[in-house]
Amino acid sequence: MAMVFTLVTVLKDSAELLITERQNAKQALADIAAAKAEEEENKKFQGEAVNRETFLAWRDKFRKEMEDEKKRKEEEKELEDKKKRIVKEEKKLTGKELWQQGLVGKVDDDDDDDVDEVDVGKLKIEATS
Repeated sequence: MAMVFTLVTVLKDSAELLITERQNAKQALADIAAAKAEEEENKKFQGEAVNRETFLAWRDKFRKEMEDEKKRKEEEKELEDKKKRIVKEEKKLTGKELWQQGLVGKVDDDDDDDVDEVDVGKLKIEATS
């Protein structure tokens, strides 16, 4: 009986140890996977290491982009100025051009016509004292 108890106890301890080792192995694999995922997540926050060569390359690229942007804005401004000048030039016509296009025609003097149309008989004269 003592020998059976000893064997059962040894088997029980071995089984518990085996189960614990398997759980620890699963936990270790899960920890490794989590660490890899975290490392991948942190990679997007880390950029390129800055040293003299990389900075100079970036600066040259940045200056070129700024020059291109400045040229593009100047070209757009010149186009706008040209459009404004064209519109201003089209609006201003000389007297001869207006007459040739028929925009200026016979003009009636309306001041004299208004005086002739008034009926003097219908006017009332009031005296103020």
